[in-house]
Amino acid sequence: MMSVDSRPRIAFTMGDPAGIGPELFVRTLSDARALCRPVLFGSADLVERALKHESLSCDFQDLEIVEIPLAADTTPGKICPENGIFVCEAILQAVDACLSGDCRALVTGPISKKAMSLAGLPYPGHTEMLADFAGVDRTMMLFHSPAFSVVLHTIHVPLREVPVDTDYGGLLERIRFATSAYGQLVGDDFEVRVCGVNPHAGEQGRLGIEDAAVEKAVSTLGGSGMRISGPFPADTLFARIPRDGSCLVYAMYHDQGLIPIKTLYPHLCVNMTLGLPFIRASVSHGTAFDIAWQHQADIRNHLQTVKTAVQFSRRKT
Repeated sequence: MMSVDSRPRIAFTMGDPAGIGPELFVRTLSDARALCRPVLFGSADLVERALKHESLSCDFQDLEIVEIPLAADTTPGKICPENGIFVCEAILQAVDACLSGDCRALVTGPISKKAMSLAGLPYPGHTEMLADFAGVDRTMMLFHSPAFSVVLHTIHVPLREVPVDTDYGGLLERIRFATSAYGQLVGDDFEVRVCGVNPHAGEQGRLGIEDAAVEKAVSTLGGSGMRISGPFPADTLFARIPRDGSCLVYAMYHDQGLIPIKTLYPHLCVNMTLGLPFIRASVSHGTAFDIAWQHQADIRNHLQTVKTAVQFSRRKT
């Protein structure tokens, strides 16, 4: 009797060809194949070049590749608009495969926002692009680790715009969305701890009025039965949260939430997108143009990303 391959089909993109994404993909391909059936949305030529560069003898002829046209100039470390177009087309086709059910999850490599901007693409990052391609109204950025996770109230906005976005109604809406989507992802009981906006969470209004809206939102949500507390000063919150995976930190802006988790768990934290109808996971670092194609890239975070995508894709029905 023929055995059934239970490994999920996972879509992969390599990110910007001039960055470390191609190296990470080929160096983790054998490990990825043990966990899933990879489907690469990218370039066979780029795979072959990366394998030769890394002196890997891995046979990729049976690797399923959805070919994406690649610009002739892919000089390591060079930012160019053609690579922005390549990245965007790869993600678009990978998203379509996930939406159709052909793939169970998407693992994305690091991209260059500058390359996409030079190409005239309107997306400030992966998260916004994925929302558009998937046709969803709301997504939020999550960084997941086995110890704790962080979700961001605002993402790619200037710091001066953060207070404008922390009104009571918006906080209620986004915290409810984040906790619902996160609950669907992890399937376990968890508590939410909310960061303040200002130093010392505003110090009773002396350091800003924005935290009054946060406090009111937390009180409302707690009164409705949500396990939520705050606002807390971010500089003490992260030092005191449990490290057993039971806590979701709701941070107000990008660096407030990401500096702690990336510093504590640089190889274990995985960038995920809440609100998509499929699992999407990415490395928590960038293209590293300064060390691209120099045999210096660390594969540990990419391996953790693949493991996380497979883990959650098996849970999602």
